[in-house]
Amino acid sequence: MSELTTALLYTLVPVATAAVAGTIAAFRPPHARVTSAVQHFAAGVVFAAAAIELLPELLKNSPISSLLGFALGIVVMFSLRWAGERAERRGAGSAGLLLATGADFLVDGVVLGAGFVAGGQTGALLTVAISVEYLFVGVAVAAALGAVSHARKIGIPTGLALLTTLGAGIGVVTLAGAPGPVLATVLAFGAVAFMYLVTEELLVRAHEQGETAFGSVLFFVGFLLYLVIEELAGTVPG
Repeated sequence: MSELTTALLYTLVPVATAAVAGTIAAFRPPHARVTSAVQHFAAGVVFAAAAIELLPELLKNSPISSLLGFALGIVVMFSLRWAGERAERRGAGSAGLLLATGADFLVDGVVLGAGFVAGGQTGALLTVAISVEYLFVGVAVAAALGAVSHARKIGIPTGLALLTTLGAGIGVVTLAGAPGPVLATVLAFGAVAFMYLVTEELLVRAHEQGETAFGSVLFFVGFLLYLVIEELAGTVPG
């Protein structure tokens, strides 16, 4: 099976997760404390993906490539934040959130594609982190839509998640055979995107929902669980 086919098939997992999240938000919105706990857990998983999967890959390449990727990541992520906030100030309602979410999903797809090109278990493990991320983001998007039909609350997060499939295809096609420094730049960009999601989105919104000791513990549970999965995956041949 080619890298492209494999990557596209793996993206169906986060797409399905977004659909499940939209369904939950449509029919049984979670309590604020439950939402906060899930956000803490997701933050731990995503942070572990950046620390365990992406950052070690950067150490294998030139620091200039990594610095370039980090700089690009910072510029792009905070530009998306600025665009989303500006749209909200102009009374665009949920349009700003949908725009930012769509761009984030596309970036996730490109990073996922880079993970499959990098080889090993990187792509598969990044899929785990992205899928957990979409569980929260899908609920947030569906909730932000307000009083719309159940079909739209399910369909819009799912449709946005399909941008991950597009991004993964772009990542694999454009990065296949790319030299190490180019791949390192993209992975560094992805590391910034993941860390931004943790520090500026997941944890911030989790604290807004209500801080509890149990929720905070789940951050470390998520990190540890990802680490265990990574270790177990490393023992599987191929």
